[in-house]
Amino acid sequence: MAEMLIYIIVMSITPGPNTILSLSNAAAVGLRKGVRLNIGMLVGISIVTAAAYMASGIIYTLIPSADVFLRIPAFVYLVYLAWKTFRKGSIEDGGKTASFSEGLILQLVNIKVYLLALTAIATYIMPESETLLHSVLLSALIPLICFISGLIWAAGGAMLSGIYKRHTRVVCSLLALSLLYCAVRIFI
Repeated sequence: MAEMLIYIIVMSITPGPNTILSLSNAAAVGLRKGVRLNIGMLVGISIVTAAAYMASGIIYTLIPSADVFLRIPAFVYLVYLAWKTFRKGSIEDGGKTASFSEGLILQLVNIKVYLLALTAIATYIMPESETLLHSVLLSALIPLICFISGLIWAAGGAMLSGIYKRHTRVVCSLLALSLLYCAVRIFI
C-alpha cells in the first residue's frame, strides 16, 4: 500500500500538463477562479481511472500498442495548450479562466494520467485487493491524490501571481516550452 501511495503521489505531483496548466491558470486568475479547471481535471481523472480499472486486465493482452492511439491526440492537445499559454503572454485575455471542460479534456488525452492509472491498478491494486470494494476504494485514491496535487500547483501559481503579472511574457513562454517538452516526451 505504501509503495502504491508513493507511486501515485510522485506521478501526480511531478511537472506535467496538469500541473503546468493548473499553475498557469491560478497565477493568471487566482486560486478561487482557477478551481473550476481543477474540478474538470478531477472528473477527467476519475473517468480515466474508472476506464483503466475496467480495462486493465484486457488492454495489454488484446492491444499491446494501445498507448499509440492515445499519444497522437495527447500530442496535439498539448501543442494546442502550449500555443494558448504562449499567446496569453502576448495578448490580453481579460483574465479568462481555464474552464471545467478544458480540465476534463486535458485528462482524457493526457497519456501521463493513463499510464498512472493503468500502472497503479495493474501493479498495485488488482494484485493486492481481496474484494471488489477494496479495489474500487484504492482506485478512488488516484483521482483524489491527483486533484490535491493540482490544487498544490494552483496554490503555488496563485502565490506567484505577482511575478506572473509583472513578467507575463517570460512566464508564459517558459510554461509553453514546458508543455511542448511534455508533448515531445510522449514520443520519446
